[in-house]
Amino acid sequence: MTKSACAFNQRIVEHYPQLSAKARVVADYLQHHPDKVLIQSTAEIASACQVSKASVSRFFRQLGYQDHQQVCDELRQEREWGQPLLTSEASDTSEHSDLAAISQVFKQLEQIDCEALVKQISQAKRITIIGYRNSYPLALHFRQQLMQCRKQVYLLPVPGQSIGEELAQLDDKDLVIVIGIRRRPKLFTALIEQLQNLNCLLITDQSGQCYRTQVSQLLVCPMSNHSALDSYAAPMSLLAHLSNKVYDYLAHSAQTHSNQVSNNYQLLDELEAHH
Repeated sequence: MTKSACAFNQRIVEHYPQLSAKARVVADYLQHHPDKVLIQSTAEIASACQVSKASVSRFFRQLGYQDHQQVCDELRQEREWGQPLLTSEASDTSEHSDLAAISQVFKQLEQIDCEALVKQISQAKRITIIGYRNSYPLALHFRQQLMQCRKQVYLLPVPGQSIGEELAQLDDKDLVIVIGIRRRPKLFTALIEQLQNLNCLLITDQSGQCYRTQVSQLLVCPMSNHSALDSYAAPMSLLAHLSNKVYDYLAHSAQTHSNQVSNNYQLLDELEAHH
């Protein structure tokens, strides 16, 4: 593995499906607070995650490290090479937490072939976006954004309807985008299994990394576990970024389509007038 500031996080992503339940708790914590690896001791990490020190030590070994110290040495070496890393406690305000999560999302995009992903979203015959519970508003928003750029963008589930009929319409020319953040419905595992033979992008939080081997592409939006209610700043930033990249990729085609949408707004008198 090449050494990089994201090497530790990348190991978590690769090994997550095989981690135990307690190890996943540690993984979730350190993915959302990557600087804690350097700042906190094994005992402090264990206390923050409410697991034993032995569980934390096993977690590091499962990632291929000898121990916690080896991880720290690797990250400190990156700091010596100029990579910005916190080496002391910082104020863990909601604002700081949101900025840290958004920063991790964009670092993740640097590690994948983002241009290829944008090309898929732009050129797929049809896009179907699926979201349940709190992920439904995200799916709805993403659909609305993409509909400003291109045709044939659909949303599931349709309120009051099942989706079995809809899934039967999909083929290898489609792109399915599943958004599953936080509390996912019981059918989610079966849904992912049903989509395994299709081109599927899963946008999820840390806990959804267990599906990494079952989807074509996976993007993780770190979610904090330290506030009473979740902030969706990270996934919303990701969706805005991808939408704008698709608009830029489609260029004149997207602009023409967007103009047609605006003309329809005016013809139907759907929006309030500009003042």
